[in-house]
Amino acid sequence: MSLVDALAGIDTLNLIALGAVVFIGLPHGAMDGALAAHFGWMESKKKAASFLLGYVAMAALVVGFWFIAPAISFIIFLAISMFHFGKGDVSGTDKQFTSIESLARGGLVIAGISHFHSSDADSIFQVLVGSDTELVWLFLDAALAITIACCGMTLLTKKGEERGKFFGEIAGLTLIFGILPPLVGFSIYFCLIHSMRHFASMRAMLADTISKLQITRTTVLFSAMCWAVGLIVLAQQSSNVGVEPALLQVIFIGLAALTVPHMMLVDGYVEYQKSQS
Repeated sequence: MSLVDALAGIDTLNLIALGAVVFIGLPHGAMDGALAAHFGWMESKKKAASFLLGYVAMAALVVGFWFIAPAISFIIFLAISMFHFGKGDVSGTDKQFTSIESLARGGLVIAGISHFHSSDADSIFQVLVGSDTELVWLFLDAALAITIACCGMTLLTKKGEERGKFFGEIAGLTLIFGILPPLVGFSIYFCLIHSMRHFASMRAMLADTISKLQITRTTVLFSAMCWAVGLIVLAQQSSNVGVEPALLQVIFIGLAALTVPHMMLVDGYVEYQKSQS
């Protein structure tokens, strides 16, 4: 059976969801290349090589550690994703409760989707970490309790229009996550909310230093490189574990590998630069 035939056999909704993550969600991280150009790290071959090698090395370390300790690696990935998603979604002007709102928003994505569809989610987790997912669920149980508490605290601390906006978004996402299959719910959030917000914030940040053409060209180039590597690994891995498990592994372990350097750049260096201005 060819790779194309095997892909055709995967549930249509799940295949569309995974395709959206790859072709819509992943490019939001590929904007890191444009961000590097914004900071002047692409002005010379030496600087560009240093940035690319450092980025790739960090991603490779994540993949290597995943194979050594998959459950721990996955838990760390879930934890940093919870922080990253929540931080990117925070709204309002009151900075005092930003961390609480971040945990509420990010926790809904990570813990909410998992607990709404625990059986389906566990099947995915087993593909990613093996048959023993107990540690993963211990983390997710704790994350759920934190999410519920932080949602309540955020509703109490926000006022007026900001409270209504927060409640509306949380309620809407809860409905989406509760009704739709886990991969589909995650795809909708990752592609249409998180990625779109990131695209908008990055375009606003880069507009004064980089042309739209350069942003697009760099993002497409970095995305194509990721797609090419992913396709090679998928073709190799699918012969060992099957196409659907290989697809899940390539996408989610790949996301974990790219999320670490992406977060260090976006949530670390960019935030540091903002605090200095």
